[in-house]
Amino acid sequence: MTSTYQNPASRLLRRSEVMLRVGMAKSTLYSRISAGNFPKPVPVGCSVRWVESEVEAWISERIAERDKDAANGGTSGGIGTDGGPSGIAA
Repeated sequence: MTSTYQNPASRLLRRSEVMLRVGMAKSTLYSRISAGNFPKPVPVGCSVRWVESEVEAWISERIAERDKDAANGGTSGGIGTDGGPSGIAA
């Protein structure tokens, strides 16, 4: 009997799935990879795949950065304390 279970840490994602998960265009994705700001793909035959756990870790890091900025008083373009857009005097 063959098991269909895949360890999420070793699951490989296609580029289209990575792009959907992170909301990036192909050119942005490859630009960030070149700059060292996104996980590198794994060559598989004549295509490439991304390790799911690495992509999920990258997403978690972005969320942590956002939460750290918010805890330090930054609103990053959100709603200011007066209810209006941040950075605009009422």
